[in-house]
Amino acid sequence: MEFLNPGSLWLLLLGIIPVVLYLVRRRSKKVRVSTLVFFKTLAREHQESAWLRRLKRWLSLAMTLLLLALAIFVLSRLIVRQDDADRYRTVVVLLDRSASMEVRDENGESRLDGAKRLLRDRLTKVPEEVGIALVAYDQRAEVLQPRTTKRRELLSRLESVTARPIAGRPDTALETARMIAGLEPPTAVWHLSDRLLENPGEDLKLHELNLALPEVTNAGITAVSLRGVPLEHARYDVFVRIALNQDAPAAAKAKLQVSVGGIPSQVREIDLEPGDETALTFRINGSRDQILRLALAAEGDQFSLDDEVTLPLPEIRPILAAWIRPDESEDPYTRFALSSLQESGTFELLKGGPKAWPLSEKVDAVIFDGWLPAEWPTDTPAIVLNPPDFAGPLVAKRLAAPVPYDSVRVGMEDHPVLFRVSSSRVALTQTGLYEARGSLEPLWFAGKDPVLSAGEVGGQRIVVMGFSPGLSERLPLTASFPILMGNALFWCVNQEERGGSNRLYRSGELAPVTGTTITWTESGAGTKRATFPITSDVVEMDRRGVWETDSGLRGASHLLSREETDLRSRGEGEEGDPAYFATSNRFAGNLKLWLLAAVAMVLLLESWLFHRHAVY
Repeated sequence: MEFLNPGSLWLLLLGIIPVVLYLVRRRSKKVRVSTLVFFKTLAREHQESAWLRRLKRWLSLAMTLLLLALAIFVLSRLIVRQDDADRYRTVVVLLDRSASMEVRDENGESRLDGAKRLLRDRLTKVPEEVGIALVAYDQRAEVLQPRTTKRRELLSRLESVTARPIAGRPDTALETARMIAGLEPPTAVWHLSDRLLENPGEDLKLHELNLALPEVTNAGITAVSLRGVPLEHARYDVFVRIALNQDAPAAAKAKLQVSVGGIPSQVREIDLEPGDETALTFRINGSRDQILRLALAAEGDQFSLDDEVTLPLPEIRPILAAWIRPDESEDPYTRFALSSLQESGTFELLKGGPKAWPLSEKVDAVIFDGWLPAEWPTDTPAIVLNPPDFAGPLVAKRLAAPVPYDSVRVGMEDHPVLFRVSSSRVALTQTGLYEARGSLEPLWFAGKDPVLSAGEVGGQRIVVMGFSPGLSERLPLTASFPILMGNALFWCVNQEERGGSNRLYRSGELAPVTGTTITWTESGAGTKRATFPITSDVVEMDRRGVWETDSGLRGASHLLSREETDLRSRGEGEEGDPAYFATSNRFAGNLKLWLLAAVAMVLLLESWLFHRHAVY
């Protein structure tokens, strides 16, 4: 308890005046009157003993002095300190508005609403001269209210905060808090979230308020990938990752429902243990403009923003590639593999020799078969088959005698180039050695030497095959080689970057767009469509669902965050327990209202004690 304006306490000396007046007794005066009837009646109503009159006299003096003291305490701004946070000049409030703050308790109150309720109550106990700054954050931090002492303006900003379906990044908010803290030190930071900060540093006076529920269960979709199937028209491979939060009280059964164009396609059931993450891969049939919908349902799930993903099926535009050989003869097995890709409708081929290089027509990828140009192409992805002697970004040496191998050793089994390729059944003939420079990663080894690698050279994707399909025994006559060529072309060209008009974004990312308007079809309870103007060349993915611009660009945005799906629980009495706010001193803060209420009570008491029998 202390006074913010102690200079006004000298006014307490005014209390000498009533003390003097009460100590100085007035002498009785005799006055002649015409009748004593009135005085006799008054005497009957106020028949009191001498000691009671004396007590009431001193009680009246005490109440007069109390009224004076209370009034002076109001002028001196008497306050009660709540804790160390009130001793700072500035308080920075970091309010989490990420997706997980939408989780609701048994009363239907979201974590964000609970944070605002506790914060409103706490701010009433902070002295008015302490400046408050409000920072709300999700993927990015936003200063909603710079430092101010105007509580009404601050509370208005606080009410406008809503949870957004975006993953949170508290590190960005902490950097913003440090910047504000340096303006008006000393500064305290209040962090209101459903999880505690990790390694916040010791340079800030941090007060945590953990809004997490004591018990919470959530299963959600954390990753989705969609791509066309090589050699198969209008078919797509879907990769989905599903996780259960590690603080879940028990295992859960989840059901994934898949529909294409509004028609149910398949249902997958998954058993999840707390902290588990399960990956599923399945194939669907569809065409452009159809919507793929993935809906997850789990027992006891308390968070819905990560339970559904909708995205439009992409248009698979044929890849235009050039096949360049040093002579007119063609390897029949390579020709067969490339012809299979052409028949699927996902590939178009140009053929030529070294004289056709450099190409007059822009292609998506080039296949160098037994030949490499003197100058490496810097703007075109490449597949190198059976490389000759070469010194450049790729250093290669042709073997004098090809070496057959009955099997290969896999270096990176989960690389996209090896997707659906049966590596255990491959037998090939090595024809050259090459040095894997840059980011080239070996995928197959023949003995100790890499014979298949993928990576980037000179800023372009490249796949190097140090073998000859025509000389190999158990490679060209199997389905593995056409699939390998298809995977290599799809990976080199990278359909997502190539098209750019039908991508799946994580919410909070910035998507490059063109046009004047963007229309969202939001996911969730019911279908909501809304159109917004485009004011720049990028749009923040701040919603869940499918979007399309008036220029024809399409895409989808969803949470897809392992961190947000992994909801945390809070044990009773743990650090950041909101009980600290709920049980705080109700008299904390400026006591002006309490003192004025005390003045009114004293006046009422004085009136009741001394004036209830007043005669007029």
